[in-house]
Parts: sequence; structure tokens; C-alpha cells
Amino acid sequence: MKRRGLALLVMAIVAGCSDNERTRREPPREMRRERRVIEPPSGTVRPLPPHAIRADGVGPYRLGEPLSSLLQQLASGPRMIMLEIPGLVHQNLIRAEDSTVLIGGEPGGVATSVAVVGPEVARTESGIHVGSTRAEVEKALAPFVTLPERAVDPRLLIPRSLPNARFLLDDDRVIAIVVMADGPLPAPGLRSREPSAEPGCVRPASTTDAFGACLTAAGELVEVDGNQITIRAAGTERVLAGPLRLTSELVFAGPLRAADGRDELVIVLHAATDGVRQWSLVAYRFEGGKLTRSLEPSSLYQLSSANARWIGAEIDGVDLYLSLHSRPDAIEAGGLLSTRPQGDATRDIAVITPVMVPRRPAKPVQSEVRDAGPEDAQAGGIDATRPGARPAGPTATSPTGPSAGTSTGPSTGTSTGPSTGPSTATSPGPSTGPSGAPSADAAPPPDAAADGPADP
Repeated sequence: MKRRGLALLVMAIVAGCSDNERTRREPPREMRRERRVIEPPSGTVRPLPPHAIRADGVGPYRLGEPLSSLLQQLASGPRMIMLEIPGLVHQNLIRAEDSTVLIGGEPGGVATSVAVVGPEVARTESGIHVGSTRAEVEKALAPFVTLPERAVDPRLLIPRSLPNARFLLDDDRVIAIVVMADGPLPAPGLRSREPSAEPGCVRPASTTDAFGACLTAAGELVEVDGNQITIRAAGTERVLAGPLRLTSELVFAGPLRAADGRDELVIVLHAATDGVRQWSLVAYRFEGGKLTRSLEPSSLYQLSSANARWIGAEIDGVDLYLSLHSRPDAIEAGGLLSTRPQGDATRDIAVITPVMVPRRPAKPVQSEVRDAGPEDAQAGGIDATRPGARPAGPTATSPTGPSAGTSTGPSTGTSTGPSTGPSTATSPGPSTGPSGAPSADAAPPPDAAADGPADP
């Protein structure tokens, strides 16, 4: 009995110790925690660069958006300036992304252009950005838009894959990429009138030294060598007109399709004198076997030192990238304006106020038909400029002077929102330049029937 009782006692003690060890080994049960709910940030979530350059804008900056709405998206507060030179530019600019993205539009309106001037802030799907070379742009985005009804500064590239974008070049390198609300559409009425005029003329292929044109039904090659232009027959290279020696700086020359289906030779020239810069236009075409002037010398845009300071720039730091658009009875000029402080990157890009230059009946060449021989070269060549260019009027009434109250020019500082209306300032307006400022006249060249090679 004693043994049995002792065994039971031992078993009870062992069982008690096992229960205690099991109790000690079990971890204490934690209290049930409440699930955390992370609330979304209260502020605006903004995408970070590099932004995508698309047909509808750049990153979050979209064409057609009210300028007032875009101002509210800026992290550093509103930064709007007014660029205004009567007859040249009239546009609000919003500076975004540390002034590397510029949003342009009419005062109180919507965004009509978005420009990129910084190398790292945005790029196209193919990787093209500010700083890319011309060769890189051509490799990634060719072919480019070449409408017969448009003549464009060769420093301005318009890809077919992105027809409302403009790639601005300087020294064969991209300095700005601009997305605009309107692409290069054919002029109204030209498509319906052109086929019935003189069908079948296809511009000859351009070469390294000349571009093709349909000045006649046979087609021609137009050589541009510095400030000298020569027109040759496409097949025989016989000189039809020229050499035409220009005393003003040649910006560019090109063919422009008129309403009758044939091309005009349009020439844009630039001259600077006494603190005034002037961009001018003249045009020629063949009539009755003779080269005639289809557009009298006309001043497109003028800029003075005082005008340039209205937009916070120096006169030498302003450049125009022009394009010409053929209308049935006129030539429309427009394009983009850029400003660049000396030795610095591009600062501002703005859309130029378009101007219409009306066509008038062709004026035949009055001079005697002859070749340009050695005597012309010794005398300095054919003078293709003369003073007294006729200014072309803008398509819309321009203000008479800069805005910003009673100051002599528009403010280049910041504002808290877009302007709600036109300026009522009474400024004297831009300088019209000294009397007899150089213009873009191309003086009567030799007749189209002139035979034989011209003296270079």
C-alpha cells in the first residue's frame, strides 16, 4: 500500500511540473491591434520630370487648358509674364519647371503653345530633347512635313509623326521644342483650285546645292550660295535667271505653291541699321516666259532696341523663326520668337503675331534682258535690295503700345493670374526705324529667256 501511495504521489508531482513548464513556454497572447488606414495626401500629386512631349502638350501642361488653371498647378506659385511688341508679339507666358517649360496663350485665354527650353525636363517618345543634334532629330523623327503651300525657315523642323510640334535649331542643335495648338494645314481653297490649274508638275528633287521648284511646268533648281540666287533648268542646268546678288542678309528662300498650281520664289531677308532690325519678304514668278515680281518688297516685322527691352531682351538676343503660308490672294507670315541672353541658353519662346501680305498683279521686269557677266561681278552684282519697303499689316488690330500702366514697356515680373483684358496704356509704340531702312526688295533679275552660263 505504501508503495502504491508513494507512486501516485510521484506521478502527481511530475504532472504538476509538466503543466507549469507548458504554461511558462506558451507566449503571452497579444492584444488585437486596430488596422491602420493610410489617408491619401491632401495636396496635389504632381508628376516629376522628365515629362513626355506629346501632340496635346508636355507632361501635365496640356493645350486648351485655361491659363488660370495651369497657374494653380505650379508648385512655386504663379509666374506669368506678358510679352508685347505691337505688330510682333502679344502673348502671356507662364514659367514652369524652373522656367524650363513655357506655357503661352492669349491674355485671359487658354494655352495655345507649350515650349520646352531645358535639356532634362522633357523628351519625345524617341528620346529627342533640347540639346539633341540635327542628325539625331532626322534619324529619330524623319520624314518631315513639306507642304507645297508652306515655306519654312530651314532651322525649323516639323516631323510628320508630330505635326503640331516645332523643333528650333541653332548651329544644328535643338534649342527649343514647341507644341502648338494648330498643325500646318493646307490653305483653304488651294486643294480645290490647284488640280485644275496646271496638274502634273512635281518639284525636282533637291540637291546639296539647290532646291526644286515648279516656277514653270518643266521644273527648276534654285541654287542659293550665300546671298546669291541662281535659277537653272532642272534637266539641262541652263541658267534661266541670275545670279541675283542680295545686299541684305538672306534668311531663307524657297518655293511656295500659288493658287494656280505653280510655285513662286519667296525670299525672306534681314537687315539691321541704326538700332533697328527688319525682316522683309519679296516674291517672284514666271509670267509669259519672263520672271516677274509677284509680291512687292514688304516689311514683315521690325524690332528696335527699345522694343526688345520691353520684353526684357537685348536686340541682338532676339531671333525669328518664320514660316510662310500661301493664301489665294495673299501670303501669311508667322512663326516663333526666341530670346537668349548673351552667352546663355534660350529663355523665352513666343508665337509671333501673323501678318498678311496681299498679292498684286505681277509687275514685269523693266530692265533689258541679258546675262549677268563679268562686268556685273566687278560692279558688285545685281542689287537685290532697295530702301522704302512697304510694311505689311497684321491680321488683327494690334495695341498701340505696351501694357503695364504708364510704363514704357510691359512688366517682365510675376503676376498672380492671367490678364483679363487688353492694355490701356498710352505708349508711343515701337520705333518704325529710320527713313529709308533697308528692305527686302529683290531688284529685277535677268529675263527667264536669257541663255548661257552666268558668271559666278
